[in-house]
Amino acid sequence: MSKILIVNDDGIDSPLLLALVSSFQRLGEVVVAAPRYEQSWVGKCMSRFKEVDVIGRKDFPCEAYSISGSPADCVNLALGHLLPEKPRCIVSGINVGHNAGLAYILSSGTVGAALEGALHNIPSFAASLGLARDDYDRLKDNPQELGEKLGSKAQTAAAILSKFVEAQLASTENAYGVVHSINFPSAPITEETEIVRTNPARTEAGSFFGQKNNAYNFIYCELGENAPAAPSDRDTLIEGKISHTRLDFSQLGRID
Repeated sequence: MSKILIVNDDGIDSPLLLALVSSFQRLGEVVVAAPRYEQSWVGKCMSRFKEVDVIGRKDFPCEAYSISGSPADCVNLALGHLLPEKPRCIVSGINVGHNAGLAYILSSGTVGAALEGALHNIPSFAASLGLARDDYDRLKDNPQELGEKLGSKAQTAAAILSKFVEAQLASTENAYGVVHSINFPSAPITEETEIVRTNPARTEAGSFFGQKNNAYNFIYCELGENAPAAPSDRDTLIEGKISHTRLDFSQLGRID
């Protein structure tokens, strides 16, 4: 049976990761290679100046590895050393919070991990779940406090994603450099919720740092939009629909 590599950027103990494992086992033999700790906002960075260690986890319902590097490290290391052959696909997520709009997409460790897979010519998918602010803050402070309502939503999102990935794998489109970014809204979803093909919102970020004495700490800020890109991923989420943005990094700088 072909293998499916699952990774994330919220850390191997994220309960949203487990939702993917159970949903994707019907499509192949799942292998998890995920960061030991949260690695949000690191994009596709690689650990150039430190050793990266790998520890097998026996408490998963599949082969699983806890890795001390970035999400992209996890994918690269798994492809080069942990898997005997290329997996059928790579699925990154489910991220705590959406990754909609260019400012988030290009910073996201979830997208970065999928991009590392896409650069190995493997079908790659990044999944993110929009959350109400109180749910987001609660999960960031205590990832295990998913609760019944969010747990059910995560299972629904994982089921929708597995069907979406299965359909994409049946196509013959080019995989090199292509990341399929799927964003689920903070609104309730069902398996009948519409999936809309979208453009990345052309978000314009202000400073992500706030000053305290002589130091600056990361803070979230509201994003503006430079120009409309309808239908955008952000607007689609506001409408309570699921956003599918096809990010083709192989076209960057292309001269036609």
